[in-house]
This record gives sequence, C-alpha cells and structure tokens, in this order.
Amino acid sequence: MITRILIGTVSILIGLFQFYNVYTSWKTLRVKMTAGTSVFMPFALWYSIFFGLLLIGLGVAALL
Repeated sequence: MITRILIGTVSILIGLFQFYNVYTSWKTLRVKMTAGTSVFMPFALWYSIFFGLLLIGLGVAALL
C-alpha cells in the first residue's frame, strides 16, 4: 500500500516538473528563436506535454 502511494506521488511530482520545464522552454524559445532553431522543437514540446500528462495519469491511477 505504501509503495503505491509513493509511486503515485513521485509520478505526479515528475509530471508537474515536466510541465514546468515545458513552460520555461517555451518562454525561452519564444524570445530567442532564430532561423537556426530546429523545426522539431515544437514537436519536442508537444511530446513533453504528452509525457507529463501520462505521468500525472499514472500517478492518479496508482493513488486510486
């Protein structure tokens, strides 16, 4: 029982940290984007959002 609570809490915290990283990356990308910026960066941000949602969903499922 304690393992599920620990896994759920850690997964939710990592998912929230992932959202924070996406937010800071987006702010930096918006200001410093040049012609040399990779065209795959928006895909990386969307994948990071998906991964964060997946981790939060896993954490909620583990807590229930």
